Amino acid sequence: MGWLRGEPPVGPPGEIGSPGGYRAFEHHWALAEAFRFHLAIGKERIAARTREQATQLKEGLAGLPNVRLVTPRDPGLSAGIVCCAVNGMAAQAAVARLRAEHRVIASVTPYREEHVRFGPSIVTTPDDVERVVQAVAKLR
Repeated sequence: MGWLRGEPPVGPPGEIGSPGGYRAFEHHWALAEAFRFHLAIGKERIAARTREQATQLKEGLAGLPNVRLVTPRDPGLSAGIVCCAVNGMAAQAAVARLRAEHRVIASVTPYREEHVRFGPSIVTTPDDVERVVQAVAKLR
């Protein structure tokens, strides 16, 4: 965990290069079906939909006075993860309030400088994305 404190990591190579923890076997067992599902939809369609959802979210967040968008707005420089900072609020607090007050699921980036992280994808709708933007707008 030295990287969280800005220090070099220490320990055996396996521990340094692995997130550790218990392996979720159900995820491994579901991989073949997940790949079949994605191939049936088509990689290009999945990428386009994810880009569309992320672009909508980035544009919405960038327009809020209480938010600093961290993810580049250019779709060529970003993917399906959108990160931002909420002015005057720690990322942990923002994520907790989004969940408790608005039923919006977000996470905190695992880096020294923490940000609020969203993951729009093929399972989100434009209405879902707009609901996220509206929820973040209410964080003050």
